[in-house]
Formats: sequence, structure tokens, C-alpha cells
Amino acid sequence: MSDSSKIANIRSVFRGSAAGALVCAAAVVFGPGCTGKIGAGGGSGTGASSGTGGTGASTGTADPAAAGLLPLRRLTSREYLNTVRDLLSDTTLGVADVPGESDDLSNNAFPFRQPNVIGTLDAGNLQAAAEALATNITTKLSTVLPCTPANAAAEAGCASQFIATFGPKIYRRPLGTTEVSNLTALYQTARTTLALDFNGAIDVLIEAMLQSPGFVYHWEMDPGAAIKDGNVVQLGDYQIANRLSYFLWGTMPDAALFTAAAGGQLATVDGVQTQVERMLADSKAQDMVADFIDDWLDVNVISSRPKDPTIYSMWNQDLATDMENEFRSYGSGAVLGTGLFSDLLTGTKSSVNQALATIYGVTGVTGTTPKPVTFDSTQRGGLLTLAGFLTVTGATDGSSPVRRGHAVLTRLLCNTLPNPPANVPPPQPPMAGLTTRQRFLAHDQNACTGACHSAMDPIGFGFEHYDGIGQYRTTDQSLPVDASGSIVLDGQTQTFNDALGLATMLAASPQVQACFATQWMRYALNRWDSSADLASIQGATATFQADGLNMRDLIAGVATSRTFRYRAPATGEVLP
Repeated sequence: MSDSSKIANIRSVFRGSAAGALVCAAAVVFGPGCTGKIGAGGGSGTGASSGTGGTGASTGTADPAAAGLLPLRRLTSREYLNTVRDLLSDTTLGVADVPGESDDLSNNAFPFRQPNVIGTLDAGNLQAAAEALATNITTKLSTVLPCTPANAAAEAGCASQFIATFGPKIYRRPLGTTEVSNLTALYQTARTTLALDFNGAIDVLIEAMLQSPGFVYHWEMDPGAAIKDGNVVQLGDYQIANRLSYFLWGTMPDAALFTAAAGGQLATVDGVQTQVERMLADSKAQDMVADFIDDWLDVNVISSRPKDPTIYSMWNQDLATDMENEFRSYGSGAVLGTGLFSDLLTGTKSSVNQALATIYGVTGVTGTTPKPVTFDSTQRGGLLTLAGFLTVTGATDGSSPVRRGHAVLTRLLCNTLPNPPANVPPPQPPMAGLTTRQRFLAHDQNACTGACHSAMDPIGFGFEHYDGIGQYRTTDQSLPVDASGSIVLDGQTQTFNDALGLATMLAASPQVQACFATQWMRYALNRWDSSADLASIQGATATFQADGLNMRDLIAGVATSRTFRYRAPATGEVLP
């Protein structure tokens, strides 16, 4: 039997055991339903807390000694693909090859993508991904092997070196004694029972590790007992290294982070701050910021937004991609450029290609490659006036004050709204002689729509200069556009003339600044904030506001916060 046939046989065994381990891994923390050993690569500690971390309302007394929960979760699709890129130099897989995440757009939904618990189908996808990655690495094993055995007698020693060097990289922490024993036993089984050669056995090891909960889940506890600090637990250096890396880069730690963790350098605020400054200067941080901006305002779903082709004949998937790319680039450029919050919400410089230039009414841009432009400051400025945001929050056949107002209320003010009643009638359809504003004002007179729409629509009216794909207009249905509106901000009702005036108000608002800090904390923790996180959010907000509203300082404030570096104990966890 050939080695490929033998490996196929062991894969059939994996499909029965590894899939079950992945499905059951969450039960270690989240509840009953699976029993038995998790398998090679499973974590050896308890270290993660159950629960979702709250409902999004950071209420109660701020306790500076508190820290929130640390739920067990798997790698997101982005994290998985980025990790195998950096671990194996493999970019052959796409988002369709690994389990995705929920991207809930319902009322008051969590703003960022959250991975679901692994189901049987997901485990099968991860199995297939591991097989493909292991097959690809067979042609370049020398890139991951620390040695080249000169003869058969040296192969077992080289395999041990491989487990000792590659294992901590793939699990992103030191391996436990049991894990080393299990992997060594798997290598021996591959050589004896399956009669594979050295390379084939190493391939089996890689495939097994890629399917283990130790790789697929954030299971990066340090060896040794948990360190208690009051009523919370301090995260270990490897946990901090991974939390930093997946927050700031969306991928596994690099050599410098692993070295810092091994040297105990991440146990202090200063040690974390040093790494944050280094990491934000790396090009990998650009993708992280772009992902945050993209998800925060839901522009990541722009390709699924339908538009009426009789009204927007230029709308297609290429244009949607252009809009999303510009949105991501604008956001990362503002955060990692000047870093000023005002530039994010009111800046006028962007980069567009010919298709986007047509939408914006900018002349002199040709081709598909984006080129720097400066917008007319009387028409456009800031993230909320970019085509990506306006298209996602626009209707199929025009603008949508309710969607745009809702986005500002929930994503920039962190307000929550009651779910709409089932009997809300739709507004009148577009018609000659009646502007969008007039249609929605009439709609708001319905008794069952007034409560929510009176909060959302006056904000959304500020965007009436922009149609359903973000084109600037001065008339609607041949009538003059009225883009004036109002917003309750910092406890007071304030009025504005248009979206530009609104954006200026938002940038200067302490309420919006605090919400922005909260959204970064939610992104970093990948869960709703709770009262236990309140002091950490307030501290990050204070740092942000004291440092001239520099967004890089805000990110550092989140990463050095107590709730980022500590966790609440798990239910039933016995601490020293």
C-alpha cells in the first residue's frame, strides 16, 4: 500500500474522532453534552470563563479591580486563514473552506463577527482544510522541520525535535507533558501500525494538530496554576501574547511576542505597552483596523445589498467591492495615519478609482487603480459620507433615514432600541411630488412607529443629500433636499444642517468618544461588555480623551486595560 493510501486510511479514523473532539470542545466550558478526552492538542487547564459577557449595557458601579469573562471560542475564519498563512506560508484556502461566523444585522445586534460553536458539518470542513494544508506542506517539509535525519536511527529524535519546536507554534503556547506524549505516540503509530515513512508520519502529525482543539480554539493557557489577584485571575504571558496578536494583527504571535511571553515580559502594563507600540507600526495592523471599521458599520455586507437596476444602473459587485475597499482603506489610514478621531469622522482625503470617482462626481480619475483625491468639503467629509456606508444604509430604491439614523444611534452612540412591533406599516413608496423626508415624516405619525422613529429619523434626515448609493444630490423627486435634523447628544438636543454638521458634532461629543472606546473593547474581547468591564472602558476612554483623541492611544488603552489582561473565574473554578 502506498503512503498516500495509508494516510487516507488514517484520515478516515480522524473523521470519526477529531470531529467529535472539535464538536465537544466547547462543552468543557459551555456546558454538558460531551464526555471523554479531547485528544491530542487539547488544553490542559480550565482557564476560560463561560457566558457571553452581558447584553451590551455597561451599567452599575465601576470596580477598578474587576475584569470580565473570558469565553472559550474558536478561531474566526479570518484568524484561521491568517494563522495558517503565517504558520505554514499557505494561502491556498479561502473563507468558504472554513467555518464562518454569525453576522447578525438585527436590531441591537453585536457589532462584530462572532464564531459559533463547532457543529458536525463545521468539523468536517475543518477536517478537509487540515487535510489540504497537510498535503500542501509535504512538498516543503524542510520549512517546518528543525532537522534532517541522516539515517533511520535519527528519525525518532528528529520527530521529537519537531514536536518540541513546531508544537508550541501551532498551539501558540508551550505543550504539556501529556500533549507531547500523545503526539509522540501518534508518530510511532504512523511509523509502525500504518508503516509510513518519516515524511508521511510528520504529515500525519501536522494534520492531527491542525484538527485539534488546541489549534482551532483559543486555548492558549500558560502552564502552571492560575494566578489569583483579588477576585480575578491574571492572564498568563502566552494568553496575553495571543490576545494581543489576535486583537492587533488577527493572527498568531510572531517570534518577538513568543520571546516576550517566554521571558515573562507581558505581565506588566509597560511590557504590554511596548508590544502594542511595536505591533501598531507593523503593516499587519492595517488589516486589523480595516476589519474593525468594516464590521463596526456593517460595510462588510455591502455585496449583499440589492439595488434597483432601473434606478442605479451602475450598481454591480465590482462597484460594491470598490466601495468596501475604499471604506477599509480610509479607516485604516485615519487610525494609523494622524490617528485623530476628527479625521475619521470629518476628513476629506480618500483614494478612489474611476468607478467611485463617478459616484462622487470627482473628475480627472481614470482606470481601476485608486488614486488620491480631496472631496469637496461642502459636500462630503468623513467615514459617514463615504459611498460604502451610505450604500449599506440606503434602501433598494433610494435613501433611508431610518437605517442611517439607526446606524448612528447604535454604532456611534451605543444606544439600544426596542424591537419594532409586528404591525409597523411601511412608508409610502417613492413617488413624484413627495420627497423621502416627507414620506418618512408622514410615516412617523403612525402610533406604532413614533417611539423609535422619532429617535432615528431626525438623525437620518441629515443624510438626505445622498441617494441609495451615496451620490450627492440637491433635489429629491425634483424638490429641494432638506437635510436638517436633530440628535440627542450628551444629554441635550442639538440641531444640524446636514451630515457634515452632524459629523462635526459626533466627533466632538464625549458620548460618541466613550462609545467608540466601548466598541474597540467589544472588538478586542469579542463579546458584549458587562459591568465588570466598566472601569476598564472608562479608563481607556479617559486615555483617549486626555491624549487629544488619538485613536492609537485608545487602542493601547484597551490592550493595557485590566479586563484585557485579567479574567473573572470560571464557574466552579477553584483558585489557589
